[in-house]
Amino acid sequence: MARPLAALERFFERLFERPAARLFRTSIQPVQLERRIERAMEAERHIGAQRTYVPDRYRVQLEPADLAGFAGYQATLEAELSAAVLDRVRRRGYTLAEAPRVTLHGNPGVAPGDIVVLTGRRDPLDARPAPQGFARLDVAAGPAGPPAPVSPAEREGTAAFSLAEAPIPAVALQVEVPGQPVRLFPIRTGSLSIGRGQDNDLILADERVSRRHGRLAVRQGALVYDDLDSTNGSFVDGRRVHQVVLGLSDEVWLGGCRLTVVAEEPAAWTP
Repeated sequence: MARPLAALERFFERLFERPAARLFRTSIQPVQLERRIERAMEAERHIGAQRTYVPDRYRVQLEPADLAGFAGYQATLEAELSAAVLDRVRRRGYTLAEAPRVTLHGNPGVAPGDIVVLTGRRDPLDARPAPQGFARLDVAAGPAGPPAPVSPAEREGTAAFSLAEAPIPAVALQVEVPGQPVRLFPIRTGSLSIGRGQDNDLILADERVSRRHGRLAVRQGALVYDDLDSTNGSFVDGRRVHQVVLGLSDEVWLGGCRLTVVAEEPAAWTP
């Protein structure tokens, strides 16, 4: 159920913004898309026992003539809006299952000047790799068709949609442990266990690091770090994190150890 304040906000949007857009045919600005996406994020956040989960997919539907206003730089705008979502998530300490993605779509069922944001999220448990010896079964998505008109009920709800397989980023960890030389640890596929115990993929010889401290995994082309309920915690930008999507130059502190995401190849990658 939508929060009362969000419902009231949408009422005033319909009352003032949309009639004005139809009368004067003003073009939609990127900042309006960003603000509407932010409101959709806040309206659809779910608070768990220790984390606040928000959607990682934002499908922005516009009247086709409004969408045409972004012709020539739509892909760039989608990337910038996705980066803005990630920045807001990091600043507010929210949790994502995957790197956020914003896409723009034309829909004749949307009124001129209106912005409809449909959100989707992936269950974090579904993003985890299957246990050793098992394979995860995913339901195949059906063929995609043309966008259907948006009903009033759908405007207040959420929608999930299938995603194309993303490439694995060519990145590595620059590992700095007190008293040891700096080393590079390449990141391949699957997950990477990190801790003080000898059974980890990346062993950190620091008493402040737990035996099973954290896990790093590649999910849909994004680099996701999970803290495994460590004693002293994991920190990014001075803030303790439980789960976070990482990008180039991000630093994760475990005890006195610093793990920095760097490019393994000259080509840069940003989630």
